[in-house]
Amino acid sequence: MLTSFLILTFSFFPIAHTDASRPFDERAASSRSLSSRLKRECSPSTEDELDRPCPPPKPPLGPSVHDYTIRDQDNPKIPPVTFRITVPGALTVGTWDKNLLANLRITVPSILRQLSVEAKQIPALTLQGIPLLVQALRAVLSGQSLSDVPSRIARRDSLSAIRQWIDVRLFTRNPVCFIFSALLTPGFLFTDLSFLVLNPGNGEPITADQDYFINPLHGSWISPGDNIRLYYNSIFATVLGLADGITFGNRIYLKLDRSAINVKTPLLSDIGFRQRTRLLLHEYTHVKQYRDLNDSQTAFGFAYLKALCQYGFSYRANPFEDEAFVKQQQVNKLLQDPLGTQFMDKWKLNNWAARIGSPTRTDYETHPSRPGEYHLRFQRGSITLNCNRPLARPGYIGESLSSCTARI
Repeated sequence: MLTSFLILTFSFFPIAHTDASRPFDERAASSRSLSSRLKRECSPSTEDELDRPCPPPKPPLGPSVHDYTIRDQDNPKIPPVTFRITVPGALTVGTWDKNLLANLRITVPSILRQLSVEAKQIPALTLQGIPLLVQALRAVLSGQSLSDVPSRIARRDSLSAIRQWIDVRLFTRNPVCFIFSALLTPGFLFTDLSFLVLNPGNGEPITADQDYFINPLHGSWISPGDNIRLYYNSIFATVLGLADGITFGNRIYLKLDRSAINVKTPLLSDIGFRQRTRLLLHEYTHVKQYRDLNDSQTAFGFAYLKALCQYGFSYRANPFEDEAFVKQQQVNKLLQDPLGTQFMDKWKLNNWAARIGSPTRTDYETHPSRPGEYHLRFQRGSITLNCNRPLARPGYIGESLSSCTARI
């Protein structure tokens, strides 16, 4: 689960007019003197010396405040839970942990009160529970199973551990996984909002090379107006650990450099592109899951965490992740099969993207009456590979493909 931006900064400085008859070293010294004066910190006491007025100080970015409501669609009898998240405008990776804790210190007792926990128990439960919730959030967002993390919430008997944390009487009215996900969803949403601050801008659309593999898998629900954006060289909050990508709504954040997003033919030898493409296909599946929940990040976060709890706190067994892992393997015949990758190579080398678009199938076809002929369907046509002899085992790496030709 899981941007490289080219920023051009233009600085307009006064031009130093020098006498061309003056020695070069004297002109250079004058230029250096001007440069050093311009670099000095501007303050009211230096305005006259710098021959320019100081600009007004920039006001600090104010915090953004967001109100949320959680409803359990599977248990409509459970009352909705509300909470508020505050994200500072000047949030940095260094202050992320502190601000997460500050929000949880407000949301946890508030939600416990709404769950009818006795007021006298809330301070102690909050103190005990916040470290467990932070540990769980780190494991979830970094792509680990909680069973792999040394914490009592991470054991296979996690439900018992949570019951020991919260007054057992509470569970006569609310399912344990509802409580867990309701308490952790604010941390998930804080992470979502913090990525907007840490990675400003509009991101980038997918490239034609990426769409070649995304369209056959997800093309039926992606449209130009979906505005799915990719953020390269993203700044990741420390909670994500070694994760390479994460998705929040329509935004996919990647640690990848943008220069590494296009394939180098032959595709079969570009192992890096194939690995990056699988990551992208995985994250696109999370976008679809978000869409299926009415484009609600609150609903997605709550449902994702609830499923994690229901499936034993296993990252891989979580249905949201299981679907994403299955999907990223469904284009293997195009992405790593020696014959299947030939279609991409011919499509790329002949610049056929504008003419026929991207594939619409995850596998190629063998012609029933023409041995050695293979087809792959595209949005506006198809590519046919003609080999001088039928391949005994299409896609087998030992078969020679050098004599295959292509046409559209």
